Amino acid sequence: MSHPPARVVVYAHVTDIAGDPQRRHNSLGELFCKQILGRDFHAELQPSSYDHVHIPADFDSDQPLKRWFIFDLGVKQQLTAEAVAQIPHAVYMASCQNGELIFIRRDNWVDSAISRARSYTWGGRLEQKIVAEMREGLTQNLSV
Repeated sequence: MSHPPARVVVYAHVTDIAGDPQRRHNSLGELFCKQILGRDFHAELQPSSYDHVHIPADFDSDQPLKRWFIFDLGVKQQLTAEAVAQIPHAVYMASCQNGELIFIRRDNWVDSAISRARSYTWGGRLEQKIVAEMREGLTQNLSV
Protein backbone atom coordinates (compact mmCIF):
# COMPACT_ATOMS: atom_id res chain seq x y z
CA MET A 1 0.00 0.00 0.00
CA SER A 2 2.80 2.42 -0.78
CA HIS A 3 1.46 5.42 -2.67
CA PRO A 4 3.24 8.72 -3.30
CA PRO A 5 2.02 11.56 -1.10
CA ALA A 6 -0.45 14.01 -2.62
CA ARG A 7 -3.00 16.52 -1.42
CA VAL A 8 -6.26 16.48 -3.35
CA VAL A 9 -9.01 19.03 -2.86
CA VAL A 10 -12.52 18.12 -4.01
CA TYR A 11 -15.31 20.68 -4.31
CA ALA A 12 -18.74 19.05 -4.00
CA HIS A 13 -22.39 19.55 -3.16
CA VAL A 14 -22.67 17.48 0.02
CA THR A 15 -26.07 16.06 -0.98
CA ASP A 16 -24.59 14.66 -4.22
CA ILE A 17 -22.50 12.22 -2.18
CA ALA A 18 -24.46 8.97 -1.89
CA GLY A 19 -24.86 6.99 1.29
CA ASP A 20 -24.95 7.77 4.99
CA PRO A 21 -24.48 11.54 5.53
CA GLN A 22 -22.15 10.80 8.48
CA ARG A 23 -19.85 8.87 6.12
CA ARG A 24 -19.84 11.31 3.20
CA HIS A 25 -16.18 12.19 3.66
CA ASN A 26 -15.15 8.53 3.44
CA SER A 27 -17.60 7.81 0.61
CA LEU A 28 -16.14 10.69 -1.40
CA GLY A 29 -12.60 9.47 -0.70
CA GLU A 30 -13.52 5.93 -1.74
CA LEU A 31 -15.16 7.13 -4.98
CA PHE A 32 -12.27 9.44 -5.83
CA CYS A 33 -9.55 6.88 -5.19
CA LYS A 34 -11.37 4.18 -7.18
CA GLN A 35 -12.33 6.42 -10.12
CA ILE A 36 -9.26 8.61 -10.47
CA LEU A 37 -6.40 6.71 -8.84
CA GLY A 38 -7.55 3.13 -9.41
CA ARG A 39 -6.89 2.19 -5.80
CA ASP A 40 -8.64 1.92 -2.44
CA PHE A 41 -9.02 4.80 0.01
CA HIS A 42 -7.07 3.79 3.14
CA ALA A 43 -8.79 5.72 5.93
CA GLU A 44 -7.72 3.30 8.68
CA LEU A 45 -4.71 4.64 10.54
CA GLN A 46 -1.63 2.50 9.94
CA PRO A 47 1.96 3.24 10.98
CA SER A 48 3.19 2.53 7.43
CA SER A 49 0.75 4.74 5.49
CA TYR A 50 -2.82 6.01 5.49
CA ASP A 51 -5.14 8.47 3.76
CA HIS A 52 -6.76 11.32 5.63
CA VAL A 53 -9.64 13.66 4.90
CA HIS A 54 -10.08 17.04 6.52
CA ILE A 55 -13.84 17.16 7.07
CA PRO A 56 -15.58 20.46 6.28
CA ALA A 57 -18.33 21.98 8.39
CA ASP A 58 -21.86 20.85 7.55
CA PHE A 59 -20.62 17.90 5.47
CA ASP A 60 -23.65 15.93 6.70
CA SER A 61 -26.24 18.62 5.90
CA ASP A 62 -29.49 17.75 4.15
CA GLN A 63 -29.12 21.01 2.19
CA PRO A 64 -27.16 21.06 -1.12
CA LEU A 65 -24.26 22.99 0.39
CA LYS A 66 -20.99 23.30 -1.54
CA ARG A 67 -17.94 22.27 0.47
CA TRP A 68 -14.21 21.72 0.00
CA PHE A 69 -12.95 18.29 1.09
CA ILE A 70 -9.17 18.12 1.55
CA PHE A 71 -7.62 14.67 1.15
CA ASP A 72 -4.07 13.88 2.25
CA LEU A 73 -3.17 10.71 0.39
CA GLY A 74 -0.23 8.43 1.13
CA VAL A 75 0.55 9.90 4.57
CA LYS A 76 3.73 8.25 5.85
CA GLN A 77 5.15 10.88 8.19
CA GLN A 78 4.63 14.35 9.55
CA LEU A 79 5.50 17.15 7.15
CA THR A 80 6.04 20.85 7.70
CA ALA A 81 3.73 23.31 5.96
CA GLU A 82 6.61 24.15 3.62
CA ALA A 83 7.10 20.48 2.72
CA VAL A 84 3.36 20.00 2.16
CA ALA A 85 3.35 22.95 -0.25
CA GLN A 86 5.97 21.08 -2.32
CA ILE A 87 4.06 17.81 -2.74
CA PRO A 88 1.70 17.41 -5.70
CA HIS A 89 -1.68 19.10 -5.31
CA ALA A 90 -4.74 18.51 -7.47
CA VAL A 91 -8.20 20.03 -7.43
CA TYR A 92 -11.38 18.42 -8.68
CA MET A 93 -14.99 19.45 -8.85
CA ALA A 94 -17.37 16.58 -8.11
CA SER A 95 -20.40 16.69 -10.38
CA CYS A 96 -23.48 14.51 -10.24
CA GLN A 97 -24.35 13.38 -13.78
CA ASN A 98 -27.05 10.80 -14.46
CA GLY A 99 -27.04 9.86 -10.78
CA GLU A 100 -23.29 9.22 -10.77
CA LEU A 101 -20.62 11.36 -9.18
CA ILE A 102 -17.79 12.21 -11.57
CA PHE A 103 -14.63 14.18 -10.92
CA ILE A 104 -13.61 17.05 -13.17
CA ARG A 105 -10.03 18.24 -12.81
CA ARG A 106 -9.62 21.97 -12.21
CA ASP A 107 -5.93 22.78 -12.64
CA ASN A 108 -6.64 26.52 -12.63
CA TRP A 109 -7.78 26.19 -8.97
CA VAL A 110 -4.53 24.60 -7.69
CA ASP A 111 -2.78 27.78 -6.46
CA SER A 112 -5.92 28.83 -4.60
CA ALA A 113 -6.28 25.33 -3.13
CA ILE A 114 -2.68 25.28 -1.89
CA SER A 115 -3.30 28.59 -0.17
CA ARG A 116 -6.67 27.46 1.24
CA ALA A 117 -5.29 24.15 2.53
CA ARG A 118 -2.04 25.53 3.96
CA SER A 119 -3.43 25.75 7.51
CA TYR A 120 -4.37 22.05 7.61
CA THR A 121 -1.89 19.70 9.28
CA TRP A 122 -0.65 17.03 6.88
CA GLY A 123 -2.43 13.79 7.77
CA GLY A 124 -4.46 15.45 10.55
CA ARG A 125 -3.06 16.71 13.85
CA LEU A 126 -4.74 14.10 16.08
CA GLU A 127 -4.19 11.34 13.55
CA GLN A 128 -0.47 12.08 13.37
CA LYS A 129 -0.30 11.87 17.16
CA ILE A 130 -2.12 8.52 17.19
CA VAL A 131 0.12 7.10 14.45
CA ALA A 132 3.24 8.30 16.30
CA GLU A 133 2.01 6.41 19.39
CA MET A 134 1.36 3.32 17.24
CA ARG A 135 4.90 3.51 15.85
CA GLU A 136 6.33 3.95 19.34
CA GLY A 137 4.41 0.89 20.51
CA LEU A 138 5.75 -1.14 17.59
CA THR A 139 9.30 -0.01 18.34
CA GLN A 140 8.92 -0.97 22.01
CA ASN A 141 7.49 -4.38 21.07
CA LEU A 142 10.40 -5.03 18.72
CA SER A 143 12.97 -4.16 21.38
CA VAL A 144 11.47 -6.57 23.91
